[in-house]
Amino acid sequence: DPSSEKEGGRRGAPYVPSTPPLLFRGGVGGGVGGVILWGPPGTGKTSVMLRNMAADILQNTKDNLLLLAYTNRAVDEICEALETIGGDIREQYFRIGGKHATAEPYKAQLLSEKISAVQTRAELRAILEHHRIVVSTVASFGQSEGLLRLKKFQRLIVDEASQILEPQLIGLLTRFENYVLIGDHRQLPAVTTQSQRNTRVVDADLNAIGLTDLRDSYFERMYHRYVSQQMTDAYALLDRQGRMHADIMAFPNKWFYEGHLKTLSDDEKDAPSYQHIGLQYKIPKKSSAEAKKWASNRVLFVEVAAENALSGQKTHAGEAAKAAQMVAFFKQLYEHNGLPWQPTKSLGIITPWRAQIAQIRLSLTELGLDPDEITIDTVERYQGGARDVIIISTCVHSAMQLGNLVSLSSEGVDRKLNVALTRARQHVLLLGNEEILNKDPRYAAFIQEYLHNQKGG
Repeated sequence: DPSSEKEGGRRGAPYVPSTPPLLFRGGVGGGVGGVILWGPPGTGKTSVMLRNMAADILQNTKDNLLLLAYTNRAVDEICEALETIGGDIREQYFRIGGKHATAEPYKAQLLSEKISAVQTRAELRAILEHHRIVVSTVASFGQSEGLLRLKKFQRLIVDEASQILEPQLIGLLTRFENYVLIGDHRQLPAVTTQSQRNTRVVDADLNAIGLTDLRDSYFERMYHRYVSQQMTDAYALLDRQGRMHADIMAFPNKWFYEGHLKTLSDDEKDAPSYQHIGLQYKIPKKSSAEAKKWASNRVLFVEVAAENALSGQKTHAGEAAKAAQMVAFFKQLYEHNGLPWQPTKSLGIITPWRAQIAQIRLSLTELGLDPDEITIDTVERYQGGARDVIIISTCVHSAMQLGNLVSLSSEGVDRKLNVALTRARQHVLLLGNEEILNKDPRYAAFIQEYLHNQKGG
């Protein structure tokens, strides 16, 4: 069952990707002050690499380590990864933040909890010194910067670094002897509200160091700088992923990762074999021909008839109804095959508009399904997550809406489509209007591949 596997490795024996020497006896970074670690989806950026770097520093150095991420959800994942180290790890790290932004299992690790009984400055210093790892969001740490005057950190690891704008990060990096930035600039970028017209950099000297758009992250700029200057000791690519079936990986690998990605089972004899196994479901009786196609294809484009709608309308009743039918079918399929139906792991729905989320919830209710069981959300909220089955309702009625759906990087990668497709482990089904989606070359290629070459029916 793929849902039982840790991404990036198999249960009980974490897989360590082969990369340039980011991990070595004595710490991270080899002689290079700053290291960029590019990790595409499912390559174990947090659960394997960050976890193993932290364990290496704890076991083989006396250094203190600061772990930062952009979102509280990512900080929860860092805490989860740290706790797999075992031993007295809970006595080795604390978290900065608020109770309401912290997942329940890690509230006891908050600094505010650990110092709640402290009465003297000496007791406070003792607690700070005893804990060698501090975990926080960038924003929360910015409000606790006085900690740097009380505690010396030698090393910094920033997860989700490709989502952090340069001004939020660059001043912090100068305070550490070594740092590692982990991210993927081909997934969702930093959130900005300014248009490119206001963020474009025209200064020749700044352009010369790769600073061309203020919306770009420091991670992305430095990655391209390191590559162009052939600084191979300063960056690495994690190229083996443990999430997606090979058939799901194929399109993102071709269009977004230049063929770099491989499955674990390409190289590891005892890696998860599910990444190449064919579909072997027993199909429930009375299943429609269309439903059989859903079960017979790892990746599928499902055309839904256009509706008489305004060009900017953000609901599509037909797509919502189809998505609900898919949920009902896969739930039945899992139960019919004796597979555990765990909605938070088994299936998720991605759509760009809040109004369409409400429409899908209504369609689920009409079929007698509990809409609260299924995560229905935008792609932004799904980054970092995964499900066995991902349903994507594009909900576009016009070329104008398609423009809002696409998020192109400077390299021509549609970051939103990339993230949406790579959330799936076993199936991805994309619903939409073929005529409109064909106006974008990436969607057109997807439709050509997965509408006209589908199996079953």
